Amino acid sequence: MIRHVIILIQIVCSVFCLTGCSSLKDSPKFKFDDGVYLTKTEGKKQHVFVENTNDTISIYALRKGWHKLSPEANLKPLKSYSINNSVKSADAHTYWQNSFDIDFLTIPIKFRPSTQSFPRQFSNHINGVIYLGYRNDTYRLSYNKNPVGSISQKITHYGISAGFITGIGATTMNPWVTNNQISIEYDGLIWSKGIAIVMGLDKFTFGLVGAVDHLLDGNRNFWIYQGKPYIGLAVGLNLN
Repeated sequence: MIRHVIILIQIVCSVFCLTGCSSLKDSPKFKFDDGVYLTKTEGKKQHVFVENTNDTISIYALRKGWHKLSPEANLKPLKSYSINNSVKSADAHTYWQNSFDIDFLTIPIKFRPSTQSFPRQFSNHINGVIYLGYRNDTYRLSYNKNPVGSISQKITHYGISAGFITGIGATTMNPWVTNNQISIEYDGLIWSKGIAIVMGLDKFTFGLVGAVDHLLDGNRNFWIYQGKPYIGLAVGLNLN
């Protein structure tokens, strides 16, 4: 029963990751949406407000320490990026936001160091964890010129986040992983906790996890991986 529930959670996550890419990319987390950003102006950090219209992105300067437009910003934007830009004004510019991040992750691959009679190994048991972290999203605006001279606007997005994970999973329990202390084979429920670094490039999200697993039944003292650290590869779905 435990294994079936966790398998269902992982399948749902995989379906969203594979079929929901277009809808995720339309969310503010994956496009240069209206809002407050940081950028560098004349070598100094500056809060700005980004406004999107049909064919132009306008950048307005904000008061220092306040997320309000300065009086002069009401008259003229700090910068404007038109879809039909010219080569002379096609310089690249970078804007970024910081925020708290909540993700659902699954760890399809775990690397476990050698322990007792077991060598180093990879495992792929079913699991699902919640990730809480602090995230930076960076957007780079640039213009490309094709061979016939047409100019097109390009927005590249990437994000990086660091934080904590906690969740549940399943592991195979048998005589070999308990030093022959049990004589049956079953799926044990485990609790995972640790830290993670999660990165996103446009619509792709992946991360590296360092964590430990704790078996939650009476055979915890026999399990050779109880409380032992591992490194995992994570993929996930952003929830906020």
